[in-house]
Amino acid sequence: MRAALFCGVGQPFEVQEIPKPTPGPGEVLVQVMAAGLCGSDVHIALEGTTAPAYLPMVMGHQAAGLVAEVGAGVTAWVPGDRVSVLPDLVCGNCVNCWEGRSELCLKRRLIGMHRPGAVAEYVVVPAANLVHLPKPISFEAGAIAADAVATPYHALVRVGALHGGERVLILGLGALGLHAVSLARALGASWVGAVTRHARAGLRARARGADEVRGWEKNPWPEGAYDLVVDFSGHPAIIERGMEALRAGGRLVLVGISEEPFATDIAVSFWVRRGIQVIGSYGAHPGDLSEVLSLAERNRINLENSITHRFGLDDAFLALQHLADKWGDPIRVAILPDLMDSKPSKLCRPISI
Repeated sequence: MRAALFCGVGQPFEVQEIPKPTPGPGEVLVQVMAAGLCGSDVHIALEGTTAPAYLPMVMGHQAAGLVAEVGAGVTAWVPGDRVSVLPDLVCGNCVNCWEGRSELCLKRRLIGMHRPGAVAEYVVVPAANLVHLPKPISFEAGAIAADAVATPYHALVRVGALHGGERVLILGLGALGLHAVSLARALGASWVGAVTRHARAGLRARARGADEVRGWEKNPWPEGAYDLVVDFSGHPAIIERGMEALRAGGRLVLVGISEEPFATDIAVSFWVRRGIQVIGSYGAHPGDLSEVLSLAERNRINLENSITHRFGLDDAFLALQHLADKWGDPIRVAILPDLMDSKPSKLCRPISI
C-alpha cells in the first residue's frame, strides 16, 4: 500500500510503498477513504513540540473508510461496512476505562502517534474503535467527526451537562469552537455567545447559529449571564473573563490546551460562594462519536461545510502547511488517497461557510 511517512520535523513526508498491515485478533483493517489533519499533526510534524513514539511514522489520527478485513474474533463488522474511526487506543482495564471514561485511559495511546496512522491507503485499528458511518455522511466528514466534533460534543454534553434552554458561551473559534457553536444550537441552548480574535471566524460562527460574537478585547462582557462557558482558546486571561461571565452555579469547561500558567486575581471566595464548577475535558469516547454522527444524519448539524480543503496522498505535507499557515483560510483539511494522482491545484476545493 502507499503511505505518507513522517521522517523528521519540518521534512516533507515521504510517500512510499510499504507492506499492507494484517489485522490481528480483535482488530479490523480499514481502507482509508479520508483522513483528517489537525493542530496535533502540526505540533508533531512542523513544530516538533510533540514527539511520536518512533520514526518513521505514518501519521493521521482521524479516519473514515471501508472495512477491508476483520481479524479473529471480530463479529460486529464485515467487509464493506462504512466506518468512522476513533483515534484512542485504550487498555479497557484501568479505573477510568471501568467507569466508562476511556478517553482518560491511564494507558491511552493514539493511532498516528504510537502506532501507524491513517495518512495511508489502509490502517489497522481495534474493532472497538469503529463507529458506523451513515451513508448520507461523506467520508471526509466522518473522519473529522471523530476528533474535531466529538471532542466539543463531549465537552458540552458529558462534561458540561448542557441542558436545553441554557445560555452558552464559547471561547475561541478554531475548528473545535466552531463545531461547539453548531452543537450548542442543535442541542437546545437558548442563547449561544462566542468570543474570537478573528473576524472571519466570527462570521462563520454567526452562520452556524451564534446569537452574538464578541472580540476578545471588547468591553464589557456580560457578568453572570451564562450557565455554561466552554473554553477552546487555552488562554488564561480569556478563561478568567469567561469565569466572570458565569452565573452563580454555572460551569466552566476547559478544552483548549496551553502551557501558559494560570494566575488570577479572582479570590477563592468568588468560586466558593458562587458555587462555580471548573472542569477539564479531554477527547471523546465511542458514544460521543455515534451521537454526533446521528445528529449529522438527521440534519441537526452540518459537518460537510467544515471540510474546506481536500488533498491527495502525494500532497499530504502541502495539506499540513495549508493548515498550519492558514492558507486559504482552512477549517479542516482532508487527505483522500484516491485523489493522489490529481494535480494540487485541483485538490484544493474550498467550500463556502
